Amino acid sequence: MDSFTVAPELKGTKGDVIAARIEVPILVAMIYGIVEFFRLGWSQDYYLYTYAPVLGGFAASVGLFTYYFLVSVERKKSRKTLLVLLGLLPYFYSLYIMGVLGLYTIYEGIIGKFSLWSMISGVFWVFVGFHLIYRFYLMTEIVRQHDEKAMLARSTLRQSDMRAPGPK
Repeated sequence: MDSFTVAPELKGTKGDVIAARIEVPILVAMIYGIVEFFRLGWSQDYYLYTYAPVLGGFAASVGLFTYYFLVSVERKKSRKTLLVLLGLLPYFYSLYIMGVLGLYTIYEGIIGKFSLWSMISGVFWVFVGFHLIYRFYLMTEIVRQHDEKAMLARSTLRQSDMRAPGPK
């Protein structure tokens, strides 16, 4: 009995809504990358604004949905390492959104050529990245708390089984 049950918050449409809310910022950044492809072209000179949002968003989406599908079914304890690795993809993508598309854009708007629009768009990207990381954190906390409760219940059950007298 080395498996974990599914958290009730992630069962059915509740879990689907949580996953969809996490996916929205990823899609926004991917659409931005596609628009930048058309605006800047296919040159690799602008890979931080073209290739990285699109390919990183694809990787983050794959990681998010694989993570979600694994935690929304009963799973074995041995899958914990896989869940951690899959969880890193959306996490790093949100850091990319906040760092490159957000803070670096604000920096360029202040230091490079002063641009109020650039600073506003940087604040927008920081907000989008924070939204992604916060929603994903909430989902991982739901899973962590449910798993801790299951482990505590399992250890309590084992202790009570050890104390119970056997048949005579």
